[in-house]
Order: sequence, then structure tokens, then C-alpha cells
Amino acid sequence: LIWPSYSEIERNKFLQGEKPEKDTLVDILQYLIPKGEHFATSIILDLNILVFLFMIFSGVDIISPNGKELLQWGANRRLETIGGEWWRLLTSMFVHAGVMHLFLNIYGLVIAAIFVEPLLGRKKYLILYLSSGLFGSVASIWWYPNTISVGASGAIFGLYGAILGLLLTNAFPASRKKGILTFIGIYVSINLF
Repeated sequence: LIWPSYSEIERNKFLQGEKPEKDTLVDILQYLIPKGEHFATSIILDLNILVFLFMIFSGVDIISPNGKELLQWGANRRLETIGGEWWRLLTSMFVHAGVMHLFLNIYGLVIAAIFVEPLLGRKKYLILYLSSGLFGSVASIWWYPNTISVGASGAIFGLYGAILGLLLTNAFPASRKKGILTFIGIYVSINLF
């Protein structure tokens, strides 16, 4: 899912009309279908994509929506949220400021979900995701009085925090811990930068 591969052997088979043994695009699209160990993640991904598609089809700019458009779709800002629109703490998690923002959040979510959802199970994973996102929304209006915040970053970083906590336990085999830490460390570092 994360690193699509290229194979000259598979290319030649394709040119000869043979079906590939493994189709990366099909694998990616199947991740959008809720089942197995990625059930909750698929639902979260689908909701994020659907909200974004509705935004685009309603006329919101696909690359860089303005603040007014984001607020109309449920973005979080202190004035509106404290003024009685508490639902923004939740809805802002599913609104994204452009296609690149959506793509990066999907990428980060899938990386974290590969490790977390199978270990915690659907219910605990979903509780962790939503509560992290809500706390992220509260933190946003606490520290930034007039910033319009959108996206799933608070929820996703909650998942990465869970991974770090799980690395301190025996949840992952000792031989994989360093690789997992490196793998998620790259994503976290890029986002913090």
C-alpha cells in the first residue's frame, strides 16, 4: 500500500496480456472496503474522502479552500465552537484544506492503522482515534484563538502516540521494534518539520 513497486517481469506479462499476480491499485482500493483488520480505518478513510468529494462538488477549491468555505463545512475556530457550535470539534476532523492535505492525512492514517487497529481491535481503535481528534481540536482552539483548524492530524498523532506506547511493551516483537520506530519516526519528523 505504501510503496507501489515496479517489476519488468510484471510489465512484460502485462504486455503479453497476462493478468498480474498482485495488483497494487486493487490492493489500495480494497483498503477502502471495511473488512478484517482494517474495518474501522476503512470507514474513517471513506468518511474523509466522501466529505472532501462533497466539498469539491459543491464548489470548494480542490487545492486551497478559503477559510469561509472551510467554516461552512465544519471547520474548528474558537469563536464558533465556544459560541455553541461544539460539533465543530468533531466535524473538523473530517474536513481537509485541499487535496494534498487529504492525501497526507490518508497516508499517515494508513501507516499508523497498519500497526494499531489489529492490536487494539475496532472498538478501542475507534475510541482512541476519535478521542485523540477531539483533544486535538480542543488544543487548537485553546492555543490559537482565531485559527481555522481542519484535518485529522490530531487523531493521527494520537495513533502515533499509541504506537510509541506499544513499543514500550511486548505488543510488537523485539526484532521489529527498531524498524517500526524508524518507519513512524520519518513520518512524524516530516510533519513536525
